[in-house]
Amino acid sequence: MKVVITRPKERANIFAELLKKESFQPIIFPTLELVYNKDVKVDLDSYNWVIFTSPSGVIGLYNILSENQRESIRDKKIAVIGEKTAKTFKKYFGREPDVMPKEYTAESLLEEIKKFIKNGDRFLIPTTPSTRDVLKNNLNADLLLVYKSVEPENLKEKVERLKEELKDDKFILTFTSGLTAKNFFKYVDDEFADIIKSNYIVAIGPITAKVIEEFGFKALTPKIYTIEGMLGIIKTLKEVRE
Repeated sequence: MKVVITRPKERANIFAELLKKESFQPIIFPTLELVYNKDVKVDLDSYNWVIFTSPSGVIGLYNILSENQRESIRDKKIAVIGEKTAKTFKKYFGREPDVMPKEYTAESLLEEIKKFIKNGDRFLIPTTPSTRDVLKNNLNADLLLVYKSVEPENLKEKVERLKEELKDDKFILTFTSGLTAKNFFKYVDDEFADIIKSNYIVAIGPITAKVIEEFGFKALTPKIYTIEGMLGIIKTLKEVRE
């Protein structure tokens, strides 16, 4: 069975390898590209907390920091939205984060952070311009735009070609963010929509699933909002098909 991976190319390979081990045929079809901004500066001394809502935020911050600044991260409270972001933070900065919610959403992360903050604490979020406002607004946090997500060139034409490739097959579409879904579905015509509705969509979590629903489709979501959680659902769908 074919499984379409719409996440950025540099983050798609791990998912593809997991799928191959389970005898799926992954199709890497990025609906956004990540561009890191190396021209921004930050005074880390001004902040008590650094909050990461994606692995890309970790990498983006690491790229712009001097060696001394990377060391100073050890003195900050670190909050991460989920398991993958935590692993990326440990890989780049050599320590575990201080706070991670059980449910990998901005709302759950906010509630977890509130358990530990003190009066006067200041928050920095290395992120993208398309980030949600939940953490920024509720914590009065400063955003540091260390990367941006851009739509790949000629995506409309690529979606049309994907339709032709998939129309005679059984397949599963996967989405790991609302933006990957939005960029994809805005180019889906009525014919492709009918084809998709005869197959399955798996979203990494409820926020992504909500975006998909806005386009008139329904998505399944795992209990744990990771690609491993998604894989569990995909394996179940394969059994149903067989």
